[in-house]
Amino acid sequence: MKRTFIIIFLGMVFLNICCSKDDVSNEYVYALYSQRSCADPWGYSNNNEELAIKIKDYFEIQNIEIFDVEIDNKGTAQLCNACTCLSGMRIIVKVKKDDLNSIIEYGFQEH
Repeated sequence: MKRTFIIIFLGMVFLNICCSKDDVSNEYVYALYSQRSCADPWGYSNNNEELAIKIKDYFEIQNIEIFDVEIDNKGTAQLCNACTCLSGMRIIVKVKKDDLNSIIEYGFQEH
């Protein structure tokens, strides 16, 4: 009987931890930005690691913490020479849900 009680108790504790409504994963969201050829406020780099650092540094100054940066080439490029033309690169950042509206002001959209 005591053993059954312990198993049930541990099961309930496990379910409470795993299924909590305050789950940390609900605190963060991903936002997507289509990179411009040379008009992004954080600057430009041909090196994705360097670009990720520039993005994190820029938003740190804006009091928006970036937890993760992914860069891919799955966007649509525009064939033009203006700095505002899309490069075809996409920037995907992980931010706190509370910072989503702030980062949307910089041209990001929820992903």
